[in-house]
Amino acid sequence: MSDTETDRFVTVNHTVFPTEGVAEVSALYVDTGTGDGSQPGQSYEIVGRRSIKVYAHHRVSLSTYFNAFPASYWQHGTTVRSVRLVATVKGKGLISVYKSSARGRASALASKSFTDETVTFDLPIASFIDGGSYWFDIAAGKSDVTLLEAEWQVAAPEDWTPGKTTVGITTFNRPTYCLNQIIAVGQNEHVHDVLDRVIVVDQGTDLVSDQPGFADAAEKLGDKLEVLRQPNLGGSGGFSRAMLESLSSENSRYVLLLDDDAISEPEAIVRAVRFGDFAVTPTIVGGGMLHLDDRSVLYTQGEVWDQRKSWMRPSGASEYDHDFAEEPLRDTPELHRYLGADFNGWWMCLIPTAILREIGLSLPVFLKFDDVEYSLRAREHGYPTVCLPGVAVWHMAWHDKDPTRTWEEYFIHRNRVVTGLLRSHVRNGGILPLHSFLGDVKLLFMLQYSAVRLRHEALRDVMSGPAALPAMLPTKQSEIRELRTQYIDSEVVADLATLPPVRRSSVVILGGVRKPTNPISALILAARVGVRQLVIKQSAGSRRNPERIISAQDINWWRFADIDSALVTSPDGNGVAWYQRDRAIMHRFLWRSIRLNLALARRWNRLAREYADGTPAITSPERWRQAFDSVHTD
Repeated sequence: MSDTETDRFVTVNHTVFPTEGVAEVSALYVDTGTGDGSQPGQSYEIVGRRSIKVYAHHRVSLSTYFNAFPASYWQHGTTVRSVRLVATVKGKGLISVYKSSARGRASALASKSFTDETVTFDLPIASFIDGGSYWFDIAAGKSDVTLLEAEWQVAAPEDWTPGKTTVGITTFNRPTYCLNQIIAVGQNEHVHDVLDRVIVVDQGTDLVSDQPGFADAAEKLGDKLEVLRQPNLGGSGGFSRAMLESLSSENSRYVLLLDDDAISEPEAIVRAVRFGDFAVTPTIVGGGMLHLDDRSVLYTQGEVWDQRKSWMRPSGASEYDHDFAEEPLRDTPELHRYLGADFNGWWMCLIPTAILREIGLSLPVFLKFDDVEYSLRAREHGYPTVCLPGVAVWHMAWHDKDPTRTWEEYFIHRNRVVTGLLRSHVRNGGILPLHSFLGDVKLLFMLQYSAVRLRHEALRDVMSGPAALPAMLPTKQSEIRELRTQYIDSEVVADLATLPPVRRSSVVILGGVRKPTNPISALILAARVGVRQLVIKQSAGSRRNPERIISAQDINWWRFADIDSALVTSPDGNGVAWYQRDRAIMHRFLWRSIRLNLALARRWNRLAREYADGTPAITSPERWRQAFDSVHTD
């Protein structure tokens, strides 16, 4: 890179370190070379947000999730073809720059000795089409050395202007989580450089503005912070409000959506905005999701959409739930590859306002699949989604949740089908109608009648067409919650002592059941279970006493094969629900499932056209503004 008077270098990645004192988090920032980045202190000490001390005769690497530079993504999504590393160091030691290939193999590119100075490396962004990153290592000599700061910079054209974003945070009765999010954004002053406004859409009754510490947090953001109140319209209603607000500001090139129950790495906001600034075409820039309760675990770096069944899977060879404390970046070849993504979750997602103006706002679906559908819609208009490594938040994990045991199952099923109708361009919906029916059968086998009832309601509402969705937004959640209470499996009892003791009293029809070991045995067992539940009436004793206790972690259809009732622990561990088999409900729900899913398959093409024609009207800024006015938002 030529350093001429016309070159203007812009920092797109600051090297950062955690200061919160959570041990396992350090594995995301520093690699000691031992595979044990979660144990600082042996070779280094974090002395500030931008600064790290390396002890004498030790070496640390920044080949980590948050501190490697994702060169492959920059080569794919921008016209930038070189990057400059500028590091200011104190003491005497050695800085070495490395690059990785798509196979995860590392090679040394250059090294410089330093003594109390700023060192610079100019590096090409080339040969990264399939994958690869840059990073640097620091080695101390006979005395300690300190990295004061390091930045990855790119040269900007003369007509380049830095972008700013509206940050939109939607919250519903999670005021302390939301306040922490505001604090994280506000206390990092360099993040303010990319902020136009921070819009908090408070849809709850326990208000974030009433929390101790809110005034101090708000003071740091000054007039950039605005708290808006509205009834609970779900994530799609809250985020669409933030989208709409971003369109009212000429200074917002982007809106960045943040969940209230997430903890930000504030540097990620700057990285997302700067990547968007240099993107060839307006690009949705997504962030990864790290587990809030297991801080070194990355849930996903990118996901793709399977049109055959309208469901998601990890991109490329990546997998869900990768633990960087166990397997650092250097030992994870699949994460060095470029991972294309079809969408990104709205736990953190940057959307250019130019895209909002062209394709509209979110579908009015309350929650679930609004983020999936939006990126797929944008892609059909020529706007890609990039899930950029080094951009992420910590978010509440899914592993202690089972949506089939909550009211959310209605929205998951309805919105999955709606997304399939709109964005899965396969004949008759592919295998989605069959997948939907088999999902009902599995839940019936597990005596989860409330979930099946919600899924049937979901399909009926899908067939009402897109025009019905906006009217459901403010009322459907309460209707679904009430509907679910009509079934005993929805009742969670906190005190087990109030329930009858477990006693096996029914006749064992199948002679004891074990987990099927192959697809053939599973089919045979499923057929036997189906016949049993359809033909044989439940035993009277199963209503007096539960016959088994099943933990939430072990729940599966075959565990109910030879019993008529069971106590099933709740996913959060707060109690148990008493599941009871009911042959009459089984009959009624099975035939209804057949009818509804056959109707979905038969009407798929007509419904798809109806949703394609009707969606622009219900996602337009004007339609959303009408929706907010109708519920008397502040």
